Amino acid sequence: MKKVIGIESYGVSVEQANHNAEVNDIENVEFIKGLTEEILPTLEILYPDIVILDPPRKGCQPEVLETLANFKPEKIVYISCHPATLARDLKLLCEQGGYKLAWVQPADFFPQTPHVETAIILDRQE
Repeated sequence: MKKVIGIESYGVSVEQANHNAEVNDIENVEFIKGLTEEILPTLEILYPDIVILDPPRKGCQPEVLETLANFKPEKIVYISCHPATLARDLKLLCEQGGYKLAWVQPADFFPQTPHVETAIILDRQE
């Protein structure tokens, strides 16, 4: 059976996610409260097919990117609210992690501001 693991630092979001899973009879999910850079490396023997990242403006911590390189998921979906940290993290994932940029879609959710959300998909290269 497939399983989804969510890591979130904000406790209320974890409570809401657990409640939504219960209300919708979804049993193959686990939500963990904590920092991704602390929790992700402790998830031993994890072979995810897809990883979805939505980091804060400061981007992913190096521990997260290193762990992902070890897990080697087939796809990484990265949602970013800061182009500079997205570029920094993509450089590491593509040059050192073995990924290739497959898709990019910017979205202007906040018109008349300089903020742009960007969703990207990376494919694992063998």
